Amino acid sequence: MQNKTAAKKKSYLPRLMMLIFTLAIIGLFAWNLPRGYSSDLSQIGKGKNVVVQVHDHYLVASSQLMEQLQQLRDEYAGAIEFIIADMQIAEGKAFAKTYNVDAVSLLFFAPDGKHVRTVHGVQELDDVRRSLNVAFNLNASK
Repeated sequence: MQNKTAAKKKSYLPRLMMLIFTLAIIGLFAWNLPRGYSSDLSQIGKGKNVVVQVHDHYLVASSQLMEQLQQLRDEYAGAIEFIIADMQIAEGKAFAKTYNVDAVSLLFFAPDGKHVRTVHGVQELDDVRRSLNVAFNLNASK
């Protein structure tokens, strides 16, 4: 009788370990997601200028591009909505496939949803700023 009880207790240990491992992986994934960015791609075409970064947190260049956007977000607050298309989820992959881009890309959309420009790769901060200003006919500068 005692052996059955001991065996029953042991059988819970692998399940508990798997649960803890799964929660840790989910937590790690959530920790690596970009902070403060929307991933709501349905905002395209709803009356605001939108820049979508196709992002893969496993790529250093993608993270560098996100850091550049982070430096510019306050400067363009109210003028541009910055959104992330995360390549680690189906919606982000589908978005990238639709526009035939990879994970280090910025796509610019006019308020009516028209795709007006794409920038590939990490750029100098001033080049990103210039691209934003030209694409959206803005005069913001630092």
